[in-house]
Amino acid sequence: MTLLPGGSADHPPPLFAYPVEVRNLPPVQPPEIARDPQLLHSVREAAQRAGSLEDALRAALQRICAATGWQAGRVEFAQRATENAPRTIWYLEQPDRLDALKGVAERRRHSDGGGLAGKVLREGAPQWRPGSEDGAGAVFAFPAVARRRTVAAVEFFSTAAEPPDDALLSRITRACAELGRVIEEKPAQEMLRKAERGYRDLFESVSEALIVVDPRTGIIQDANPRACDLYGVPRERMLGISVHGLWSDAGVARAAIARGRRFETVLHRRNFDTVLEVSASPVQYHGQQAALLLSREVTQRVRVLDALRASEERYRILFENNPQPMWVEDAESGTFLAVNEAAVRHYGWPREKFLTLRSADLRLDPGAGAEQRAGSPAVERHRTASGEAHDLELSVHEVVFEGRRALLVAAFDVTARRKAQARLLQAAFYDPLTGLPNRALFKDRLEVAFARAKGREAAPFAVLFLDLDRFKVVNDSLGHRAGDELLVQIARRLESCRRAGDTVARLGGDEFTLLVEGVSTADEAIAVAERVHRSLAPPHLIEGHEVFAGASIGIALGGPATERVEHLLRDADTAMYRAKVRGSRHAVFDSSMHERAMAALRIENELRRALERGEMRVHYQPIVELSSGRTLGVEALVRWEHRERGLVPPSEFIPLAEETGLVVPLGRWVLDEACRAFAALPERINLSVNLSGRQLLQQEFCGELREMLARCRIEPSRLRLELTESMLIGNGAAARAALTQLRGTGVRLCIDDFGTGYSSLSYLHELPIDALKIDRSFVGAMGDDERKIKIVQSILVLGKSLGIDVVAEGVETSQQAELLRRLGCEQAQGYFFARPVPLEQLNFQG
Repeated sequence: MTLLPGGSADHPPPLFAYPVEVRNLPPVQPPEIARDPQLLHSVREAAQRAGSLEDALRAALQRICAATGWQAGRVEFAQRATENAPRTIWYLEQPDRLDALKGVAERRRHSDGGGLAGKVLREGAPQWRPGSEDGAGAVFAFPAVARRRTVAAVEFFSTAAEPPDDALLSRITRACAELGRVIEEKPAQEMLRKAERGYRDLFESVSEALIVVDPRTGIIQDANPRACDLYGVPRERMLGISVHGLWSDAGVARAAIARGRRFETVLHRRNFDTVLEVSASPVQYHGQQAALLLSREVTQRVRVLDALRASEERYRILFENNPQPMWVEDAESGTFLAVNEAAVRHYGWPREKFLTLRSADLRLDPGAGAEQRAGSPAVERHRTASGEAHDLELSVHEVVFEGRRALLVAAFDVTARRKAQARLLQAAFYDPLTGLPNRALFKDRLEVAFARAKGREAAPFAVLFLDLDRFKVVNDSLGHRAGDELLVQIARRLESCRRAGDTVARLGGDEFTLLVEGVSTADEAIAVAERVHRSLAPPHLIEGHEVFAGASIGIALGGPATERVEHLLRDADTAMYRAKVRGSRHAVFDSSMHERAMAALRIENELRRALERGEMRVHYQPIVELSSGRTLGVEALVRWEHRERGLVPPSEFIPLAEETGLVVPLGRWVLDEACRAFAALPERINLSVNLSGRQLLQQEFCGELREMLARCRIEPSRLRLELTESMLIGNGAAARAALTQLRGTGVRLCIDDFGTGYSSLSYLHELPIDALKIDRSFVGAMGDDERKIKIVQSILVLGKSLGIDVVAEGVETSQQAELLRRLGCEQAQGYFFARPVPLEQLNFQG
């Protein structure tokens, strides 16, 4: 509905246009006639107290709803009305109705070209619509105006059948129009408060002594900690006293402060006097004119100047014997008029040569003229007679020397200090080995890129996370020095791939990151990853050895839609791990990767609790003699009976247990449970238990095993420990030594999943092995692949030649069992014979 045109002097037009069926409405006064300020004052007060624009608008909506009995209100901003608030802000007396009212507003917006709020934003006039079948009741909409421009529509929902009286509507119209000023000014007020806090921090932390005074009364309004220390007055006592009481010559100070000049004064202390130079500058303080006083101790300088003025001879002694390089130069030309002995020694020129030079001849940066140096100490880079560069802090003071205006310069060599500062900066933000930015600096630059992406530039970027492949092999084979050299060479190659504006960083170990600006698509980021792969492909020459070092790269894209900057590095790391697991060179992050990582974390946490809650179970699968079907032994297999998910397959939690180290307590529990089961097994039945690599390499494992065998009164030869082939080969000599020690306990040892690793037959005979297990992948493919049959046959021949048992795993059909029997295999296990079951359900054949 729109404002009705027409009206007369006796009957002005109503504020709202109502449906035709509503009649006998009283005449409405225009808003400008309604001067009752109560509601307007309430809205202004609520908005003023609020800390943010959103809080201010919600508080205003609450006050209006409270005054009218309306149930809900919302503010819909005009396009670009504000950049610091959402498009729409709601207030509801009953928040659980928000979704319903949002639906009503959305339906009405689409049904009549933007709804009442859209009409208000277009026409700038109040609108009203009575209740309808959608259940929202009547809807009122008012313009919020700033500088004669409608910046927002303020919409209210009411269950009442009739609108309020026109006097109240007039006050609401005026209050809603006032919200335009709030929308325009509140963000600026928030920015002002932030700026004030920043300047306050700067004021408190600056190393100079600062005091703020009222120039009319001289009362101290503020002082920073340095000023309180310098004048020896606690802050709580300093505020509110007259600043002139700090100095003995208050009259001079008062005149200098009034004119904004510098003056010198003496601060009398118990044992000594301190000469201060005080500079006064006009400032605004809380909206009022004030004076900012900067106090600097100049006792040493004043003493020098006093000596110069008191006596030429005393000046010469002080000037010549001062350990700091000092000279006097002409204020206009910079020609040296006098130099002391310390300056001659420092710069290396004879005094006569020195006096023919100008100060500009010393400066490596000719642009730093004397007029720029006057006042506070400045740092310049000077050259000596030998050409060596030094950083010097110069204290410059105007003097009269031999009747001409001159500058007295005292130089303090700060080269070592600045180098130390540079080293500290380097240590704080750069990797000491490669010289690349470290994690802290990379995160800082990542936050800058994130801010640009969120700002008006909307600049996209990408994060690449690199992890070197098989870097540990280099360290273990060639030594850590060679590994460090490889990292340095890798860093140089990565820098060669970097464009201007990009960042290459080393996070630690063999992990590197790249921040690539201007990358908006996955294909562009992959092209960068390919460029990195090409750069790393050629071999590195490390201590006379050629070393190839590839990398797995994870990619995460950043842009305006990125929610949190810290997620990018995490996502790139997740994608890198996915690439490494898949065996691909790189991978681009997607949300499913994070979901899988969170699922793995959840399973890990649940697995830790499963051990405590007793959710783990041991099932047993028979190992049978193929010729007779007689049960020769059983294998103990761990199962997880989850309280919610039921039976969790071992493939889902065993790799995670290996990775996290939980396999050690889990394996100890399984072995202990299996040893207890011996009491229920016939004496002729042997028991096989899987052993992880982490358990094998633990020094205390053999002792624990002996104690377990003794406690359960088990004949050691009846226990067979199974180890995977890849675990034995991957741990080399350490694994062989551990196996030898383990064999000394009397237990039997078996290689599980034989044929799937990368073992060498040349050392297989060196291992104290009693049995081999043919992997189920060979057994399952025997019917379709003649080569698999040959492999199985070869393993059987190998076992017989070495005098060790061979067991076939994964037998699921009678055809497989018959073929294995014909090939000479004596023992087998699999679903064809029996599935793993609890101990009490075991059925021993023969």
